[in-house]
Amino acid sequence: MMSAPVSCAATSPAQPAVDVQRLFIEHRQHLLRFVQRYTRSLEDAEDVVQNTFIEAMRCADRFAGLSKPSTWLFGIALNLARNQVRRNSADLYEAVKEGYFEQIKDQRANPAELCESRQISSRVDALLRSFPPKIRETFDVVVSRDITYEEAADYLAVPVGTVRSRVSRVRAAVREQFGASA
Repeated sequence: MMSAPVSCAATSPAQPAVDVQRLFIEHRQHLLRFVQRYTRSLEDAEDVVQNTFIEAMRCADRFAGLSKPSTWLFGIALNLARNQVRRNSADLYEAVKEGYFEQIKDQRANPAELCESRQISSRVDALLRSFPPKIRETFDVVVSRDITYEEAADYLAVPVGTVRSRVSRVRAAVREQFGASA
């Protein structure tokens, strides 16, 4: 996508040119923050600010004086920042290769399977909630942290046999209710 170049404002020869060096000294940091908020990238903002001053130097002799020089400078920066954001957006779009979405789509995203999975998940949650808190905690530690019974025993400060017994109770209940091997 080609962006329109920033054009210099026409002026009469009687008006003085703008002092770009003074604008640079006085407004560079503020301009950088202004542009960075727009582009959301320090690197892009620095490029835009540099191009802003290049454009300002190129057009300084044609500054109309209809606004303050800083307003004129920030207008140039805003136009260049908009162009940069458009280029970045176009680059992101072009970077997505054809067939990419086919590669990442969930092949199991069948609505019936999702509904069944949610129902099973709800039933398992209800079963786990039916256990006393210490058994739930032991099972959660072993399963969610993917640790050994010995590590779980150390973590929970209980004997290893207690961990084995608690996890075994949960697995037996799952087998009984769902007919699955847990």
